[in-house]
Amino acid sequence: MTTHHGATTPTIPGTLPPETVLLAPTVPPAVPMCPPAGAWGLVVVAVRTADAAGAPVRFTGDAPAPDPAHTDTADLLAGVWLPEPPPATLHTGDVVVRPRTSTTDPTLTDIEVLAAIQGEWRTVGTWKAVDARWPHEVAMTVLVHMRYLADAAFQDAQWATLTGPIAAAMPDWLSRGLGLAGEPAASAPRRTPDGLAELLEAGLLAEGEQVVLDEHTATVQAGGVLHHGPDEFAVSTVNALAAHLCDFTANGWHLWRRVRDNRLLADLRTELARR
Repeated sequence: MTTHHGATTPTIPGTLPPETVLLAPTVPPAVPMCPPAGAWGLVVVAVRTADAAGAPVRFTGDAPAPDPAHTDTADLLAGVWLPEPPPATLHTGDVVVRPRTSTTDPTLTDIEVLAAIQGEWRTVGTWKAVDARWPHEVAMTVLVHMRYLADAAFQDAQWATLTGPIAAAMPDWLSRGLGLAGEPAASAPRRTPDGLAELLEAGLLAEGEQVVLDEHTATVQAGGVLHHGPDEFAVSTVNALAAHLCDFTANGWHLWRRVRDNRLLADLRTELARR
């Protein structure tokens, strides 16, 4: 624990990278009201709501229901500052929070939440003129979109793994007609929308290579999926598997590391984007 203006500020959970900025739980003076110089937005690495953490807000008797604007709904919200908008095609599933000084009151902030969806950054929520409690107001929107996009990638990975052997045994024209084949041939591994396929093609990862998150190890497979566990069909994706292994909804790009040199997948993705 550290102190800030005489108050106690929680430390960053050990799972998260050292450059992580903690938005909740923390004291209001520590909450950024605008990005630091040279930063574009904060990519969310971890989020967990109070309900998800098993600590719902309770009230009894004739007491009024809690005001959402004054209720700590975010049990955990943390992220990493990005210097510029990265290519959305490589960042599918990322959710970014952008605080900016309010246009109506310089002591407050306007918030925009964006998600990388289908190759573009889309605004999924906006808040105007909010105070330092803004992390609690945006947490549910962030969590819903991170979970939805991770689940979608996970289902694509499962579908590709299960149908790949079937498609490989069919004529190309039949497997394409049934929607089972990838391009250019039915025997080619289908790509999953999580960016690992691009890292494989660029030589930044190799098929069969291992990545690690704390004590958990996963193996990179063809098509960009991660294999974890004894079941050969137990495949997942960067974000979905990280969220499964952690006690919060996670952006696994900032948690998984390449075993041979301990580099974050996020750093490898940034290297690819700069080529």
